[in-house]
Amino acid sequence: MKKYIYKFGILLFSLAVISACSGFDDDLEKRNTDTKNASEVPPGPLFTNAVLDYYYLMLNTNVNSNVFRLYSQYWAQTTYPDESQYNQTTRNIGRNMWRTLYRDVLKDLDGAKVSINNAVLPGVNPASEEAIRDNKLACIKIIEVLAYSNLVDLFGDVPYADALDIENPEPSYDDAATVYSNILTELDNAIDMISTGYGGLDANDPIYGGNMSNWLKYANSLKLRLALRLADVNPSVAQAKAEEAISNTLISSNADNFKIDYMPLSPNTNPLWVDLVQSGRKDFVAANHLVDYMNAQNDPRRSVYFTLYDGSYKGGIYGTANSYSKNSHIGDLFHDPELEGVLMSYAEVEFLLAEAAERGYTVTGTAEDHYNAAVLASMAEWGVDGTEASTFLAQPEVAYTTATGDWKVKIGSQKWISLFNNGFEGWTTYRLLDFGILKGFPIFDDDDNLIGYEDPEVPVRFLYPIEEATLNGTEYDAAAAAIGGDEMDTKLFWDIN
Repeated sequence: MKKYIYKFGILLFSLAVISACSGFDDDLEKRNTDTKNASEVPPGPLFTNAVLDYYYLMLNTNVNSNVFRLYSQYWAQTTYPDESQYNQTTRNIGRNMWRTLYRDVLKDLDGAKVSINNAVLPGVNPASEEAIRDNKLACIKIIEVLAYSNLVDLFGDVPYADALDIENPEPSYDDAATVYSNILTELDNAIDMISTGYGGLDANDPIYGGNMSNWLKYANSLKLRLALRLADVNPSVAQAKAEEAISNTLISSNADNFKIDYMPLSPNTNPLWVDLVQSGRKDFVAANHLVDYMNAQNDPRRSVYFTLYDGSYKGGIYGTANSYSKNSHIGDLFHDPELEGVLMSYAEVEFLLAEAAERGYTVTGTAEDHYNAAVLASMAEWGVDGTEASTFLAQPEVAYTTATGDWKVKIGSQKWISLFNNGFEGWTTYRLLDFGILKGFPIFDDDDNLIGYEDPEVPVRFLYPIEEATLNGTEYDAAAAAIGGDEMDTKLFWDIN
């Protein structure tokens, strides 16, 4: 009997030890779990973060990361004119664009996509759950397409197929034309996935708040923009893709603009407020090329874009240091922390339709119709009175039938003016349509009078980041050779005219 009691006691002791060890293991696991930093991030915040980082990159005016208002010659600099003189190496601006787009935008989007694909749907209403998931994935794809198109439009050949593989520190560069072909296919896939009767990322969508009808309009408008990038280099594909987009629903009013509504307090203000107001700096004035052109046409948007200097609008000489106190400043609207951040407007879409009409694509309405609609949409976007806008458009130097130059000059110059707060597209419009207003370095006589301009001309691409040459040298060398040299004047594959 004692033997059995002894064995029973051993069993109880063993169970107690096992239980204690199990409890210890559970406690140890809890102690090793970081409760403040999630190991898995939900897709919504990842998407939001990617979008906000993207908008900040494209809208800010910090000379370390965004010089597009300068390259578009909308703004001139005061004390430090290096960026207006096309110095891309001192601040390594290309590196900052590259890092933000790959690391902060595309990688977050990839994480959001993986999270959505791995999530198990509740199965309560399979049809609606699938539609909402597809809508979320479509939004992610659309921003991915946008980011990759920017990378190609900045640099040329870029990593694409291997770009987000963290196990591969030396990704190969893909041919720029091939990347464009792939992203257009991805954009078509995103368009096909959208169900406008359902929501999407909703509260995590700072652009359209989950309104998939607006996402569909934007996706088709983006498709039209990308198709026309190819118009000179691949006319048949450009026309086919553009006409597909045109036959669908596009951004058709300023209410549809692809934008973020900013807030009055940091950190949710428009990025311009940080650079122009919070910083307390006085680094920028209006640029002479834009001001002179708008003065010649009595453009009513001047009162929005600029302040008066001594009773008139006066731009600082682009490419050199200027006096802040003796030139027109950037307009008061752009100092508003709540200024909308617009990265595709109704005006831009109408200008794209005008171009498509001039190229002979199937478009309802004439090039003149869409040109007029574009100018009026831009005026409305900037708060110009309708009567003033119509008077401006009726001037012989503005009216489509009488304005000087070919259609590229007419459309390009007015589109450039309308893109005043979207410097990347303003610069790209110059590269695509070559409308002739932008100039090289200023030349002065012995009395410091401006007498003309010389080379170098406006850069047409960005240099690859220095780190690519040192850390991914083999692939960098191959890419540089493939595009014709890692130089600022090396034209992109679509820039053949």
